[in-house]
Amino acid sequence: MKYLLKHYKFHILFISLIYIPIILICSIRTNYNVISKGDTEPFESVVDVDTNYTQTGSFSTIYVITFNHSTIFQNILADIDPNLEKYEPSKKYNNLTFLEEVKAGKLDYYSSIELSIINAYNEAKKVNSSINIDYSFESFDVTWYQKGSQFRIGDKITGHNDLLNPTRDELKESLKNISDGDIIHIIRNNQDMDITWKKSVDAVSYAERFDIDYKTLNPSVTINYESVGGPSGGLLQTLCIYNQLVEEDLTRGLKISGTGTIEYDTSVGKIGGIKEKIPTAYEDNIDVFFCPAGNYDDAKAAYDKLKNKDKMALVRVETLSDAIEYLRGL
Repeated sequence: MKYLLKHYKFHILFISLIYIPIILICSIRTNYNVISKGDTEPFESVVDVDTNYTQTGSFSTIYVITFNHSTIFQNILADIDPNLEKYEPSKKYNNLTFLEEVKAGKLDYYSSIELSIINAYNEAKKVNSSINIDYSFESFDVTWYQKGSQFRIGDKITGHNDLLNPTRDELKESLKNISDGDIIHIIRNNQDMDITWKKSVDAVSYAERFDIDYKTLNPSVTINYESVGGPSGGLLQTLCIYNQLVEEDLTRGLKISGTGTIEYDTSVGKIGGIKEKIPTAYEDNIDVFFCPAGNYDDAKAAYDKLKNKDKMALVRVETLSDAIEYLRGL
């Protein structure tokens, strides 16, 4: 070491001055997240309906890449690159562990698939009365809880006070009027439990879960739970299932994509990363991009920056019916 310091001290000093700061800014993480453009992924592999109707085009979801607790270097890039977006996540969501976030993501994913199947079948029944789906409300599964709460990820909320075995609408309405001291009935690890609500700590988010009777489902479906999907792709996932249920091919040879959750009432919910999803779709030669009404202003701003934007239609939708009627009108 003495030999190195004696004969190469200027080299060592030069390397230290140049490389150590680079290593630091590339490794030190911050409280920000950075979103980058991702890619499009066809939806046909998620839910396969047992019909033989021809589809000439495609439905695709769009995903973005999120760098949680981005490094100083990633933040610098986000400040100068218009294709990257830096934001500070809400502190209230920082209490979950990595494994809890993964579990919550799966619960949202399963809920999204169930809601897509239910909405697609109910909508297709309007066209073909032989289509059948039987299902019942199961629970509201906890996907986030406030720090200090008695709830845990995966808790199944099944009742409120004297409201036992409720419908989805009954439980949702009842929980809107929750008060300190109310009893919340849950299932945790297959065990029935009661939690006494404490307003000061007990705040939760949840995914809606349903029990679909797949034995009586007509036509039947095969679900690949390992495929790309999720809440933000709920609308396109539903459209893909619907198109397999009806004889009319709504794609008409076009590449159709977009984003937005699908809710139980068929409304299309707002999502994140819309600024990155617009150029991603454009670069992948998407013909029609469906956008939730809640994201439309940001989407339009990104869309207007495209060089030849007319080759991709940006379509604002509030409900599943809006998207179906647009495709029928092409």
